[in-house]
Amino acid sequence: MDTAVEKVLAEICRLAKPDTVILYNEKRGLDGAVSSFKLCVVTGEANPRSLEEQIYLQVDCPVAFDVLVYGRDDWERLSAEPGSFAARVAGSGRVLYEQAG
Repeated sequence: MDTAVEKVLAEICRLAKPDTVILYNEKRGLDGAVSSFKLCVVTGEANPRSLEEQIYLQVDCPVAFDVLVYGRDDWERLSAEPGSFAARVAGSGRVLYEQAG
């Protein structure tokens, strides 16, 4: 895993205590270095949008990144819905973190 992705993942885990973090898009430059990436965060947080805002405000990274935060109930419902964006993320993304238990 790229250092920038690892750093953002560690910060998200510290801030958000997520259930799951999934890498669902990663772009690399000609030199092979990550130039941007997108993460999906699943959380039990009562207000996922507020958490998304906190992540953007508090996590600093020299590489461009996007974060999409789902509440646990919405994730379970939407990721099971064929054709939904959440189902695509669940099916093709790479789980970087999953809470034990």
